[in-house]
Amino acid sequence: MTVPTTSTSDLTTESIRSLYDRLIARCKDIAHVKGVSSLLGWDQWVMMPKKAEDIRAKQMSVLEGITHDMETSPVLGALLKEFERRQLANDFSAEFNPYELANIRLARKAYKAETLVPTELVKANTAAIARSSSAWKEARESSDFSKFAPFLEEQIRLIREIVSHKIKGNISEEAFQINKKARVSLGLSEEDECFQGYYQILLDIYEPGFKENHLQAVFSDLKQNLIPLIAKIKAKNFQHENEFIKGDFDVEKQAEFSNKLPKQMGFDMDAGRLDVSTHPFCNNAHPTDIRLTTRYALDNFKEGITSTIHETGHALYEQGRSKEERSVMLSKPFWTFALPLLKEQFADHKNLQDVTVDQMYLAFNRVEPTFIRLGADEVTYPMHIILRYEIEKALVEGDIQVADVPALWNAKMKEYLGLDVTEDRLGCLQDIHWSIGITGYFPTYTLGSIYAIQIYTQAQEQIPNLDEHIAKGEFHVLKEWLNKNVHDQGALRDSGDDLMSNLTGKHLDSSLYVKYLTDKYTAIYDL
Repeated sequence: MTVPTTSTSDLTTESIRSLYDRLIARCKDIAHVKGVSSLLGWDQWVMMPKKAEDIRAKQMSVLEGITHDMETSPVLGALLKEFERRQLANDFSAEFNPYELANIRLARKAYKAETLVPTELVKANTAAIARSSSAWKEARESSDFSKFAPFLEEQIRLIREIVSHKIKGNISEEAFQINKKARVSLGLSEEDECFQGYYQILLDIYEPGFKENHLQAVFSDLKQNLIPLIAKIKAKNFQHENEFIKGDFDVEKQAEFSNKLPKQMGFDMDAGRLDVSTHPFCNNAHPTDIRLTTRYALDNFKEGITSTIHETGHALYEQGRSKEERSVMLSKPFWTFALPLLKEQFADHKNLQDVTVDQMYLAFNRVEPTFIRLGADEVTYPMHIILRYEIEKALVEGDIQVADVPALWNAKMKEYLGLDVTEDRLGCLQDIHWSIGITGYFPTYTLGSIYAIQIYTQAQEQIPNLDEHIAKGEFHVLKEWLNKNVHDQGALRDSGDDLMSNLTGKHLDSSLYVKYLTDKYTAIYDL
């Protein structure tokens, strides 16, 4: 480690700048160890041999324990306590720039959260995740939820145990009050189990500062508007032509094209790589080492393109660039740029050579309810997310049991999208998230889409001829604007909602997103 043990008494005599340097050195060490753990996770899904599953679970458990010990180090705590003492005695904000102050604030928040959870519990959770992810792969292959159910039950139990420590430590006043109110309402004592408010803790991990009551209001607005919009489109009984995206598309050529896309969009391929996995994902070991994965279908190149661009959006964000990938990819300007490249890549597909930009735009914007979230269009996609949110919240807070998941999933798919799920592989086993312990993450996908439209609308107002730049493949114009107005500001704000307010003058606004979808698809389907 780069920082020697230092007693609290030593710290009181050090300069404030020296204290900050010590803090950042420790935070960097933690980040480096987390990067190693992240690479082990990537390897588990992309390269690891099957017989290594047990030893990988032990390796990751040990590494996570080491990381947790570093995150809860008494010396780190002493550094943060000294910052707090000096801030109370004499405001030191003039000593640091806004980014340094944000680093101190975020370090305090992380330290408080981590010190509430015992190291042995952290290690047990990490080992359980490794076992669970392997079980999920097997269950998905056989389309049998019962093979995964015991592992999910263990995951939910451990999540609740971790969250209970955080609730008792009042890491979130919002969650604490929800739990307290529920206990009073149900006549429960402090010793009785009560999981209400637990989801707020999980949501705050992935969408810091966002309140669950706001999330419920946003999702209620989307359900109220999108379910009727989907029904109107279905009632038209009409679809735009898309046969030209189907056929025998060589996977190696698809992979070659997919490797070009991130670079064209501004991703530094010398600081990352693209591979294939069962479930596409983006892994951030460090901004100079971003691993993204995709998957391909031999009979349809759309899945490979959309998965690659989606994960590239995450990767670009990690490299400090863009996250508006979906709204850009589904636009006419993007296909003005990308279609000639696609035709060149698949020159042997004659039916693709005569396709126009308008035809490709309409083909990629078909609204067709589908079982698989990753293949969903942007109108039905939020319903996939709302379904998952409602189920995982009910699971964590004890309103349903793990055994209830398949039937509840299938019922909601019928209600929201009119689909009858015939097998678990097409339903509750399609996503990797619960198996790797990131319960509470799903809402960020749709919140991200709402943020993206609000941000992109602002960008269009401030960047002259933005669509023309996109059509020419000049993505750097948007990237530079985002760097200045979004990425450089993110850590300075308590939440994404605060960032929106600062950037656009409005808080997160689902009505703007609903208007975007309604206007766009009313035109596409002549509603």
